[in-house]
Amino acid sequence: MSTSHSAPQDEQYPYPSTTEGKPSTALPPYPGSVQLPGGRAAGERFKNQSLLFGVLGLFVAGLVLAPFAIYYARKAEELEVPATAGKVLGWVTVVIYAIYAAFFQTLVYFLILASLTGYGDGGL
Repeated sequence: MSTSHSAPQDEQYPYPSTTEGKPSTALPPYPGSVQLPGGRAAGERFKNQSLLFGVLGLFVAGLVLAPFAIYYARKAEELEVPATAGKVLGWVTVVIYAIYAAFFQTLVYFLILASLTGYGDGGL
């Protein structure tokens, strides 16, 4: 009793191909080139954007750019591309700006308190 076994790809993709019987027009990959799947290429782009926003956020407009670094790192990781550097730089920038904001807010409160109580008027 012999049974015919179909190829594994036939079981995986049961629908017929639309290119059956037509010659392939796709060019073979260039020797030595790296072929990235579509999702991987997009993930690499998101990773690079995350790193760019993370580095720029440390020096220029970090309060605006740090969330973009975190956002693009998350999108890259959804496409299974590690974007740790951009994510870490984004969170470090958020923490630095949070410390700056807390420090200056405390400074303003003490200055307002000092002006209301008359501290520093020189009186005894």
